[in-house]
Amino acid sequence: MLRKIIPFALLALLVSGCSENEKAEVTEQLEETVVKEQKGMEKSKEADLSVIDQVVIPTTIEEWKHTEPGLFALDYTLDHETSSWPKDARELSSEEKKQIESVVTATDDTSVMLQALQYYFGSNVYKDLLDKQINYAAVMNEPYLPKPTKEFVAEGNDEKVAPSKAFLLLDASSSMLLSVDGKQKMGIAKIAVKRFAKTLGEDNEVSLYVYGHAGTQEDKDKELSCTQIDEVYPFQSYKEKEFDTTVDAVAAKGWTPLAAAIQTVNSASKDMEGPLTVYIVSDGAETCDGDPIKAAEEFAQDNENRKVNIIGFNVDQKGEDQLKAVAEAGNGEYISANNSEELNNSIAEKWVIPSMTDVVHIKLSGPNGFAVSNAKYSIGQLSLKLNNAVTIESSRFREMIQLLVTEEMITKEQGEELTEMVNQRKDQLLAINKELKTAKDKEVDDEYERIHQNIDAWANEIEKNRAEQ
Repeated sequence: MLRKIIPFALLALLVSGCSENEKAEVTEQLEETVVKEQKGMEKSKEADLSVIDQVVIPTTIEEWKHTEPGLFALDYTLDHETSSWPKDARELSSEEKKQIESVVTATDDTSVMLQALQYYFGSNVYKDLLDKQINYAAVMNEPYLPKPTKEFVAEGNDEKVAPSKAFLLLDASSSMLLSVDGKQKMGIAKIAVKRFAKTLGEDNEVSLYVYGHAGTQEDKDKELSCTQIDEVYPFQSYKEKEFDTTVDAVAAKGWTPLAAAIQTVNSASKDMEGPLTVYIVSDGAETCDGDPIKAAEEFAQDNENRKVNIIGFNVDQKGEDQLKAVAEAGNGEYISANNSEELNNSIAEKWVIPSMTDVVHIKLSGPNGFAVSNAKYSIGQLSLKLNNAVTIESSRFREMIQLLVTEEMITKEQGEELTEMVNQRKDQLLAINKELKTAKDKEVDDEYERIHQNIDAWANEIEKNRAEQ
């Protein structure tokens, strides 16, 4: 108001000593100035509303995903915004009141007022919760299903069975700390080794040796790293829990004593009879000055029941050339795997045929009802948090509306209309959340069904394959 008074006071002062023509000219110029200032003030108000006018009141999952948190709600904690026992909204600061008042005094449109409530006080947890719910994927136990093998071992009456003794050698050198497909090599290799051991079945005896896990890749630790080869899972019947726990504890650290690892297994198996195969998972060549080709040759020398099979995981050309030569010297095979999928699929497909006992075990190892229940429980918890967030946010909006009515910033009728719009918005978001939960629950059911269909189809293929032998 003061800005409006000053120009007119100045006008009176200026025109007091002027002629009539001069007075008219000065008056006209000052009036134009006042009009320009008033238009500028109105334009300023419009500029403020233009930002709020861009706010989208969500009615779809895509719109909800992209809802920005309110400027004055950024300090609300996740617990506050998702509690099953909502707390009252905090007192508004003078700045917050000023901003809300500037909106409701600039417009009578309740739709804009609703946009303002969301712009200033919208929940800050939607993006995170929706992202977790939308991207939730049930992790179910999907057993590895090896294709019918190309390699069999004769054992009396021409019966063809899997090797009964297997030594698994896991490379734990520092290069296994590198990544493939965005995941650490060591983590991928562990999954493959665990699946492989499980595929061998409970009727087979297995052992797990690790090498490269001692010391570091530094020169000062070379001797330690190159001489320590450990049997971390002693030769025995396969026990899934014990084996998996052992594998999980392995850490990649040092050099690559491939030759020493093969020699260690050779010494440990000198007195063993029958088919015996060494399976090596490695991502590189020897780095400890040993001769792995000679070691493999000595292991399989004059004994066709002994083999050294190697899978080279993401190996460079030099390393692959050496590993191929090691496998050849050990009467075995070399398989190249450049990524996690190839590694997981190659070992069992090439080297193992499941027994009927194994088939039954694998069929029973698929996900059960508890896996489905647990997955749906996790989905339900995320959905509940979203429901609570919607309820708390709507309650906050209604409190703001009541404040505006009480302080006579808006009329009672406007308050009622705005409250109804808030309630409709709440119902819309709750409905979207319900649809999302239903869709995620269906994904769980579909995943469960997919896994068991694959298991059944695989079991039928194995049975058919055996019948044709």
